[in-house]
Amino acid sequence: MRIVLLALFAVAMAFVESAVVVYLRGLFYPEGFYGTLAAIPVFYYGTEVFREAATIVMLAAVALLAARRGWWERVAYFLFCFGVWDIFYYVWLYALLGWPPSLLTNDLLFLIPVPWVAPVAAPVAASAVMIAASVWMLAGRTRSLFEGTE
Repeated sequence: MRIVLLALFAVAMAFVESAVVVYLRGLFYPEGFYGTLAAIPVFYYGTEVFREAATIVMLAAVALLAARRGWWERVAYFLFCFGVWDIFYYVWLYALLGWPPSLLTNDLLFLIPVPWVAPVAAPVAASAVMIAASVWMLAGRTRSLFEGTE
């Protein structure tokens, strides 16, 4: 049940993130977004960096709250939440904007510590690996390796 609730949180958080991006693109990319950083005023850029940091804090916080058995479980839940959130971020963007038209479309992935631009396939693939790794960890396959460690 815990993993289902974490997935629901991550999917809902992804919608919030994609809704923010819908508004940002409407403000700063009215002609369309092409995977490059437009001239965004410093205040909005700084706000966006802190929003991204807050997202990571929220994902980490729910992972910490969900974990019961030590640091490996905290990491596993974080990887799971991050992976689900990131994939559903693109699912929601596609549902709301019809974007990206392809997994090979470039996106501005993150601003921390510097702007990252890559095809959408890169974070989707990384997120799928995170989800698979977290499921493997939570299934107990690493438990014996980390037994008794915190």
